[in-house]
Amino acid sequence: MIIFESIGLIIYLILIAIIIARQIKVSQKFKANKITEEKHQTLMKQNTILLIIVGVLLLLFLYTPFKILIF
Repeated sequence: MIIFESIGLIIYLILIAIIIARQIKVSQKFKANKITEEKHQTLMKQNTILLIIVGVLLLLFLYTPFKILIF
């Protein structure tokens, strides 16, 4: 069971790292004037929503008796 929990935790942490990297890339592109302000705001909203969803799923995975592993 510990192995399963470790694998699930690693998967969720990798997903969080990918989303954070996407947010950093969007900010860098906006600062370099490669994307418009509307596109920047839309992408940042999407990334924030994804980050919240993955964070909630991580908490559910860690604190529920039934281990939820949703991609």
